[in-house]
Amino acid sequence: MYRVLKSISILFKFALLLLLWRLLFRKAVATTNQILNESIVFTTAQLEAFKNFDHDEQLQPLQPHKPQQQHRSISQITGRSFLCLPFFRVFNLELPDGGPQLAADETIAVSGDHYALGAWSIAKAVPLRAQNKQRNKWFLRQYICASHRVYYRYLIYAVDADGVRVLRRWEGQQVPRMLQTFEIYRPPGLDIFGQAYSRSVGGGLWLERGWLQRQYVIELKFIWERHLELFDESVGHKLRLKLRALSMTDNALIEVSRYGYNRSSFRAQGRRGVKYEDGDIVIFRISQALDVENAFRLSIYELDNAQMSLAEVYIRPDQLRGSRGIIQLPIRDPMNRRVIGQLTLPYLIIQPMATAAKAASNLRVSFQRYWPNNWPTLDVGNRGLGTSYYQASNPLVENTIESFLAVPQHKGDMVHLDVQLTRDFVPIIWRAFGFYTTNQPSTQPIVDRFDLRYVLIRQLSYAELKASRVFMLRRWMVQEFTHLNVRNVSQQQRLFPKLSEVYESLPKTLGLIVEIKWPQLMASGVLESTQGLNKNAYVDSIIEVTAHFGCGRPLIFASFDADICTMLRLKQTAFPSILMSTGRTNIWDAYMDLRTQTFVQAINFAESAEILGTAPHVLNFQPKQQQVNLGLDLLQVVFIWGSDLRDEQLLEQFRAIDVSGLIYDRMDLVGPASWKRSPFFQAPQLMEVFGAQCVAIGNSTTVPGARPTKPTVWPKMR
Repeated sequence: MYRVLKSISILFKFALLLLLWRLLFRKAVATTNQILNESIVFTTAQLEAFKNFDHDEQLQPLQPHKPQQQHRSISQITGRSFLCLPFFRVFNLELPDGGPQLAADETIAVSGDHYALGAWSIAKAVPLRAQNKQRNKWFLRQYICASHRVYYRYLIYAVDADGVRVLRRWEGQQVPRMLQTFEIYRPPGLDIFGQAYSRSVGGGLWLERGWLQRQYVIELKFIWERHLELFDESVGHKLRLKLRALSMTDNALIEVSRYGYNRSSFRAQGRRGVKYEDGDIVIFRISQALDVENAFRLSIYELDNAQMSLAEVYIRPDQLRGSRGIIQLPIRDPMNRRVIGQLTLPYLIIQPMATAAKAASNLRVSFQRYWPNNWPTLDVGNRGLGTSYYQASNPLVENTIESFLAVPQHKGDMVHLDVQLTRDFVPIIWRAFGFYTTNQPSTQPIVDRFDLRYVLIRQLSYAELKASRVFMLRRWMVQEFTHLNVRNVSQQQRLFPKLSEVYESLPKTLGLIVEIKWPQLMASGVLESTQGLNKNAYVDSIIEVTAHFGCGRPLIFASFDADICTMLRLKQTAFPSILMSTGRTNIWDAYMDLRTQTFVQAINFAESAEILGTAPHVLNFQPKQQQVNLGLDLLQVVFIWGSDLRDEQLLEQFRAIDVSGLIYDRMDLVGPASWKRSPFFQAPQLMEVFGAQCVAIGNSTTVPGARPTKPTVWPKMR
């Protein structure tokens, strides 16, 4: 009897425990708050909802230049989506000490390649929540259903008056952060904003500035030796400047950059403004919505007295027109409004590209500063095998497709070429701003240079250019090249090839440095040449042709014009840019722009504008070649150019100090063909990397044939 009662008691306890377990299980399913090993037990309805999240694999790969059909019905989802693993991810983020400081209107969000994270769209990025009043710790709990690794990045955005997100900063590592499916069983770690893959090349601290979409930028530039002229000579030359927008609403973001080695980045203005004296480089950058026009007041203070302004300058919006200009403004006493001086101020206005909205959702990758510092010194053919119009020994004509194709035959890695626009905005390859021509028929020979006239490229349409007779002066001797100015597209020796033809004719394994020509103001006050085309339209035309025909290859934009480098940086993310400069040499006269007069100031500009690096003349490093390290130590690239590099011993000296590249003539005589196995960019892995440029520029949404990227842990050289 005792055993029977004991058995009944055991069964009763077991039944009671089973009942309690069922009650707890139903409560957990109903509230979905019971977390098991960082994953959640989902209801049938929730699992059905996850099927709609994980349909990214169903989108067919895009071919370049074709729009994507985004609307898919649920019936088109394949079986793979039913096999996805639902889990609950916790994102913990902290801002680093000394890192970016959030403004009151800025928010942090996460975006990734999964639709639950916005599919790389700024508008669909998932905002995080601040954990403290200091807003330096953020978190997010997000449901994801995936069967493969998920890539993601963090970003900072603000919201404009129309409720549209404006990208301020985003993480720019070549390989995004990665979340493996097996990591759902690990406790969520702590991410530091901007820092990822610290041991990998292309990793570490890497923040990119957002590109222009619904905003434009005004730069007020103190870049000459002297801008302020005060009538009272007793006033000291050490001053402070502070710029304010005269607007009832705070609708303009004002940042300032004062150049100094390793401290030239743009930042918010201090309470007392920024220090300035003659010879300093100070640039004010104003970002505002496309439909906003503000007036500004520049207050001038004495260095030790920031309470009472010494003078004021007012800038009206109607004075800032076009894309560039120089304005002369009266300096007034703030008390009695009397004119006490004059300010001469150059400005730059940068508009977004017309196709900016097309690439608005693209946070996948940035190539703006992509150049792994363990790459070897690259050999770059200057305009092919070198200048030819003034050197009779060169067998090939410079800046022709034939000369470009000769570079990889001699184991060269890249080609440097010059591009400028005709009157009808056709990008063509030509070195000078014009050429000599005549209206006389081709049957009549020209023997005297006074029978010729100089015509600028910008004055001719492309059809007129191809119909012109072409002459060059070599030591006061007239030489005609009209026989090379042919229309036959297959003629590789022809002059003035279109930039699109060059992209289509050259192999993608041949890297390109595309120098954008623009006349400069010399220190003497004389212009190199004249240029009447709108600077924004000028740069946009070259970017659009490059995006359509030239993406998917190692390509760097370059220019002697610092403003063009800034425009290239703010308009897109696919192609990096470098500033070319003559520096201090006895060959050319200096430019008025202080940013181009020394190698150190060029480095400071590269840091301020956040571009890839610089390309100074070789005479800046003779005999102090180790000065190259000033740029390399800041993880900038340094290409060196000049006719003196046609010396094998000098080339080896610069290779020994790890410069990024050498741009020189006559690669067929002093090039690397005797010891280099093959050009560097023939590695197929590199072609996969640069194939992502087409994705970054909005030319495609996939890289055909590319495998998923993985962070490569390579030792850093510096």
